[in-house]
Amino acid sequence: MNIDYSRFYRGTANLPSYGGGAYKKDTLVKYEFNTKDEQGNKVMDQMSKEETLQAMKDIRSQYGDAVIVEFSGDGMAAFVNSKKGSTIPEDPEAMEAKNAAFQKEITQVDNTLHDLPAYSGLYNADKAVASALENCSKEEKGFVYDIIRQNFLVGNSSSMTEEERQANISLGMKKAEYAAENFLSEENKKSFMEAMESIAKLASAGKADSGGNMNYGVAQGSYLGHGSGLVQTTNTVDMMRTMDQDAYAEYQKIKQKDDDGLSSLKYLTNWFVGAVNKNPSMVDQYEKQSEEYVEKHVNNQKLDQTFAGLKTESKAAFVESLKMFQNNHPNFLASVINKELTAKYWEF
Repeated sequence: MNIDYSRFYRGTANLPSYGGGAYKKDTLVKYEFNTKDEQGNKVMDQMSKEETLQAMKDIRSQYGDAVIVEFSGDGMAAFVNSKKGSTIPEDPEAMEAKNAAFQKEITQVDNTLHDLPAYSGLYNADKAVASALENCSKEEKGFVYDIIRQNFLVGNSSSMTEEERQANISLGMKKAEYAAENFLSEENKKSFMEAMESIAKLASAGKADSGGNMNYGVAQGSYLGHGSGLVQTTNTVDMMRTMDQDAYAEYQKIKQKDDDGLSSLKYLTNWFVGAVNKNPSMVDQYEKQSEEYVEKHVNNQKLDQTFAGLKTESKAAFVESLKMFQNNHPNFLASVINKELTAKYWEF
């Protein structure tokens, strides 16, 4: 039975330096299962241990070896149940305290990830953004990278109409304009805005499948270094997915059965060596596909202007103009705007 977990998806963050060699991880994907929403309204029942383990297994199976999937939320009963094998129910107050501590730990983890880079796959744009933010604070970096994660390159758009998705990109561009005006150096403003516009166009041209999962059409490269020293490397798993779908399907089967990761790594390595020997220009062809896609579908993309009227000269001006938009359009992109207006960054 296939279950759509997209409504629990909470974003993706890059991990510039986590592990090494066969055990290197480059991406963190977050899912959150809460029984209540931010207003305290019940949205789901607490999951049984079996349901929790099945959800974790189903979600993990969607991602490659280089991805860590983070699960959180009070709906995941396996994290708050009493110790395995115990037949005596845990005291309710003790369970509540344990869960509160767990939720606090989740918040701390999220805060440390806030300023991690978010990349589009457009190397020149990604490097321009990273360079512009090189001397900014963690809060400022997090603000910009969240634009890319939450406004531009959302992983799943099933909670929005296509009109709302395009408007969300428009909101991201105004947030980028705010960043350029308020905390970027004069010498970086132009290159930063050009880079953000390129990423916004890439996002705008993206297509969703029947489940709302987005495809942005470009190769998902890996990066080394940071800031102005950012260097792009080839993502072998994505190249396999793009260039050899039969091999990728087999790789996915091996990965699901491979607890230590060695079998899938061996398969990936052997595939790469064999594929390159057979077709020495494969890497160039893989990267050329992205270049052709960008030239054909992205460069001339027209961006939505829904939020063009937002004011960007200060925090107060931005928040007030966004509130005014919400008052005039109360049912449009409501969850996104509510989340924006309650974001810690806009407190002043």
